[in-house]
Amino acid sequence: MPKVEGTYSHSMTKEEAADASKKAVTKLLTAFEATDTTVTSDGEDNVGFSCKSRGFSITGKILIKDNEVNATIALPMMAIAFKGLVKAAMDKHVPKHLEAANE
Repeated sequence: MPKVEGTYSHSMTKEEAADASKKAVTKLLTAFEATDTTVTSDGEDNVGFSCKSRGFSITGKILIKDNEVNATIALPMMAIAFKGLVKAAMDKHVPKHLEAANE
C-alpha cells in the first residue's frame, strides 16, 4: 500500500496535540467527502482513523511526540493517483490545526 507521510511541529502538550490532530483529521476527511469515518485516540500518543472515500478504504494514524506529530495515511494501490492531493491536504489542514490550538 502506498503511504503518504508528513511531520509537523507543535508547541503544546501531547493531549492538546492529539485533540488538534483529531480536528485536523476530521476536517481532512470532510474535504474528501469520506463516509464510514472512525477517528480514535488513546488519549495521549496516537490518533487513528479509517474511512471510505470515492470507493476506497483508507486508514491512517498520527503519532504524537513531544514537539511534532508524524502523520501516515495508507492508500490502496488503486488510489495512488490521489497521493499528491492527499499530501497537499495534509500539509494544509494539520499545521493549521496545530497552530490554531496554540492561539
